[in-house]
Amino acid sequence: MCIKMGCFCCKFEATKPPKKLVYSWVERKHLDPADYVIENLNGGMAYKPPGSVSGQQFVIRNCQGSNIYLLDHAGSITVDDCQRCTIVLGPTKQSVFIRDTTNTTVVVACSQFRVRDCSSLKISLFCSTQPVIESSRELQFSCYQLYYNQLSDQFIKANLNIWNNNWRTVYDYTWNEGDNWIVNEEPIAIELPEELHKYGITSELKKSLVPLTKCDQQLGENCFVAFQCETEAAQFVQALYSHDTGLWLIKCNHCSDKEVQVFQERTKFFGNKKVDSIIGLKIQGTHAINKCSAILANDFPQFTAMISNSKAEAEELIKMFFCLTEDDFQQ
Repeated sequence: MCIKMGCFCCKFEATKPPKKLVYSWVERKHLDPADYVIENLNGGMAYKPPGSVSGQQFVIRNCQGSNIYLLDHAGSITVDDCQRCTIVLGPTKQSVFIRDTTNTTVVVACSQFRVRDCSSLKISLFCSTQPVIESSRELQFSCYQLYYNQLSDQFIKANLNIWNNNWRTVYDYTWNEGDNWIVNEEPIAIELPEELHKYGITSELKKSLVPLTKCDQQLGENCFVAFQCETEAAQFVQALYSHDTGLWLIKCNHCSDKEVQVFQERTKFFGNKKVDSIIGLKIQGTHAINKCSAILANDFPQFTAMISNSKAEAEELIKMFFCLTEDDFQQ
């Protein structure tokens, strides 16, 4: 009797329908491609609010005399055939590619940036790798300066670190055809309509998420300051400008893992304390070391920053830190 029962149960189990497989593309929310394209806009204004793109690919094309604002993070963005526009793009995890576009201002933060067959562009740029231009002329680059309420979270979602900005290290494939690009150390002014004020958007220097970096002036002296905490580094940079010190941030970079270990072993910064990451700053100007030391002592005595004690030490630390954290094209 037990044997028969056992056989029946085995047959019953064998005939049970297999578990239904649910594939990711079935569960994925349906996306309408039209929601990720702005095109054929002529003399108008269009914007995408935070949460409307959520890391998807986006296309802007064939727009003239228009203002376009993409206030969300994207996977990649292409801009094609636009003239006389202002285009503000949200943090982009992969590439932003601009083609066949003229007389346009672009504000962009991305991992990779490329321009081809364009002319007369003003580009306010954050790029975590070396920006590339090709067959283009009359391009003007400046350091990305922008803030809106959701921007910090969007930088994180796009895997961009505000301290690693290579905006001025442009590589020109057509360098032998003349001077196709210049660097503008002053932030580019952009038009921000009242309709977007509800997002707290501004291009004011004192509110910008990304620190303003300048070209090496080789004036005064250099100072090196290192922080463990990004918040502390950001507050120090803001104080640097708000106190009207006459100093400028020339370079900044964030390093972690093996780079931190090597730097600590060579410099003994932060003593024997285990440090996961370091934000290093190169600051330049008259009496830079004394002024930076005064800001730390008076405004932020609780900070655990390390600072160079002399001109010679500053030069050594700057060379060491940025050689560890930067690629060959930035040396």
